[in-house]
Amino acid sequence: MNRNHSPAVAFYSHLGLRSKMLIIFVLIMVIPLTLQGILTYYEFSASVERRSADYSTQIVGQINRNLDRTLMEMQRLSLMPLYDTQVLTIVKKYSQPQYAQTRPTLAEMEKMFLYISGSAYNRPEVKGIQIITNNGFIFTNVDSSMMNFYADVRQEDWFRRVQVADGAWVVLPQHQPNYYHEGSPQVFSVARMIREPDKNVVIGMIKIDLKLDVFREILSNVKFEEKGSMLVVNDRNELLFEESSSNLEPRFAKTLRDTKQPNENAVRDQVLNGQRFLTIVDYSSYSGLKVIDFIPVDSLLTETKKLRNFTIGIAVIFVVAAGILSFIFSYQLSSPLIRLKQKMQLLERGQFNQSVPVISQDEIGQLSRGFNRMSEEINRLIKEVYLIGLREKEAELAALQSQINPHFIYNTLESINMKALERENYEVSDMVSTLGQLMRYSVDQYDRLVLLEEELASVGSYAKIQQLRYGNRLHFIFDIEPGVEHVLVPKLLLQPLVENSIFHGVGDTHTGGTIWITAVRFGDELLLTVRDDGIGMSEREIERLRSSLSSPLPDGERKQGVALRNINQRLVLMFGPLYELQFDGSPGQGIAFTITIPLTERKNEDVQNITG
Repeated sequence: MNRNHSPAVAFYSHLGLRSKMLIIFVLIMVIPLTLQGILTYYEFSASVERRSADYSTQIVGQINRNLDRTLMEMQRLSLMPLYDTQVLTIVKKYSQPQYAQTRPTLAEMEKMFLYISGSAYNRPEVKGIQIITNNGFIFTNVDSSMMNFYADVRQEDWFRRVQVADGAWVVLPQHQPNYYHEGSPQVFSVARMIREPDKNVVIGMIKIDLKLDVFREILSNVKFEEKGSMLVVNDRNELLFEESSSNLEPRFAKTLRDTKQPNENAVRDQVLNGQRFLTIVDYSSYSGLKVIDFIPVDSLLTETKKLRNFTIGIAVIFVVAAGILSFIFSYQLSSPLIRLKQKMQLLERGQFNQSVPVISQDEIGQLSRGFNRMSEEINRLIKEVYLIGLREKEAELAALQSQINPHFIYNTLESINMKALERENYEVSDMVSTLGQLMRYSVDQYDRLVLLEEELASVGSYAKIQQLRYGNRLHFIFDIEPGVEHVLVPKLLLQPLVENSIFHGVGDTHTGGTIWITAVRFGDELLLTVRDDGIGMSEREIERLRSSLSSPLPDGERKQGVALRNINQRLVLMFGPLYELQFDGSPGQGIAFTITIPLTERKNEDVQNITG
């Protein structure tokens, strides 16, 4: 049974003993060093990642606590209008329908401006505080050249969010309010609806716009890793602030922004766009904000890579030293075996008077003594055994060839030919002449191998005879690759296959058919094919015929398939078991016989005997 081995196993099996010993000695050193280096590298890398995760978790948590304190102050500031009756009176007044088109008086505007400016005093992070009445008028501390006092904010997305909160404070993500002039920078805000305390009726809204510098101030002492990024988002994963390393590529920045993180504290190892990131998330239940820190793992492992490179350098030194020692030991151990191998190769070539010195008493010495005894015994028996085997093979080949090389009586054929010419029956004359040529080719040479062009000429003669018999129903096509005519092939190799295609393939059909004879060079081999388009064979019939090629015919059975069996046995005897007769076909599609033989050419007019 044939076993398919992997390329590595096949390569190792073809190595010499010295090479195998050298490989084993080196692997004994390389494998432990490699495993130790790998385990050390991964353990150190894991330790660095754990320490970085712990440190970053503390930093991110502290940032979120600082944000909570800032937002807590803004939340308290948003409640202050409820404790000033004058402010509530003004806001309530201009929230009524009858004052929809009425501009507040100068005194009212001054009162509101002083109140709002006092609230924003000494708070540089506040860009502006807006108290918006139901009628759309905006009281603010922002310079009038930078904003509009009347604006329809009801269509703004942030306005609807504050409405839905129904009096609770809301943190709004980055946006650009429509009451600021075009080109104003983005802000994030804290806002809530203002309700009249005794009636719980909405009379306006307070909105505190904060600069993004709030985040920059909090993050001013935070060091970003190379290609790292920190985000502040709300519980809807909407961006409030982003700070990234200058080395971070834009496509990575967008990927990090689009990555959704759960509303919980977490430390995760994520692969984004093919790059590993250590992701730390801190979630504030007070504000609903998440501070997310993306740390590229590659930047954390800079020191680890130095350790890895150092370990690899030490391992290379040890491997080189181990290789030198292994070469010395393997050379000493394998030298006696290599000498024994060389003597065995000489013995294979027919030089039977060989012996090796026995220099040790171990297993190698025992092998040497056994080889010397074997050489003496072979030298004694080779003449009678080898010569007898050659004679048996010659006799077997001759017996096989005699089964498909019938002898014809040339004088009888010549008499028939003369008789046909006398009666002017030229068709019979052509058939007899062609048959005579075919028979002479079959019996007048003893060579086991002939030129392909001679074999093709014989097949052509046989084809001519059959065409005279079948007429236009039978066609032959020869497709011979140029240059292969002088290749040596066994005699009478193709004619039995053509005969089989005629009598079992196309001869019995009403429409006849075509037989193709092809010969092509395939590397160091010659590929011969005889194919027809006749009735073909079923899978069961093909399998039965294939199994019959290597089995002898039982006594008393009709001699069917003798030619194919003889061709197969001749191929095996002359070229070995790898060169068998192959065939394939299907019902109604014909059958193809394929023969592959090694390329052999005639030299100095002598036929080379491959089996010899």
